[in-house]
Amino acid sequence: MRSLLLLSIFFTSFSFGQTNVFQTWTETGTKLALSKRVTIGLDWTNRIGENGFATVFPQMNFKYKVCDWFRPSIDFRYVMKKQLDATYRSYSRINFNSQFNYQKKRLSAGLRFRYQYQFSNLNSEYDPEFDKAFRIKSNIEYDINNSIISPLVSVEFFYDPNYSDLGRRFNEIRYFIGGSLDLNSPHQIQIGYMFNQKINLPAPVNKQILSLSYVYNVKLYKDKKKVKSTGAKNASRDL
Repeated sequence: MRSLLLLSIFFTSFSFGQTNVFQTWTETGTKLALSKRVTIGLDWTNRIGENGFATVFPQMNFKYKVCDWFRPSIDFRYVMKKQLDATYRSYSRINFNSQFNYQKKRLSAGLRFRYQYQFSNLNSEYDPEFDKAFRIKSNIEYDINNSIISPLVSVEFFYDPNYSDLGRRFNEIRYFIGGSLDLNSPHQIQIGYMFNQKINLPAPVNKQILSLSYVYNVKLYKDKKKVKSTGAKNASRDL
């Protein structure tokens, strides 16, 4: 917790002169392994600000393991976002993901490319977190020997592809530092600090975020041969 506080102070100083807000993002869900290659995920995410629930959404994910280093997937979200009049408006969004993984001994690394598309606009102004965007995310995780904590860092870039006055540019960077708990059980827990920095936009509002995630893993098939599980690696949660 002390490290998260120091990071919060650092990013606050780094973004001096810009508006910063604090939120807590929580995710709870389950991951169903139908086979060695096919996985379905179901989860619920809350994004909580100073005025309560700012955004909530259920999500369904379908992932296919082509090989050890490449896993494409599709996500579907039904998003409910709070408006200025305290009412909620909803819309649907779909994500197309390409995940590339690399692992050597205790070090794991990942690179994800995402195209996201929403089916209706919540606001007149573009928001890279919810509207149409290209996203590139890299992450590194290290499995410390004889420790239940695996530190994890990631950075993600958002690109607006729209032909508008503020389009066709990178407009947000999302930093994350935290860790996963290696519990040697179906329970997967992750906690960390996230900083959402808006760039190349007028009057940017940055977010400092406490991120909490819990996933219960269920395997619905039997292995012919027992293989050591590496489910926590490259499992940076999509908050």
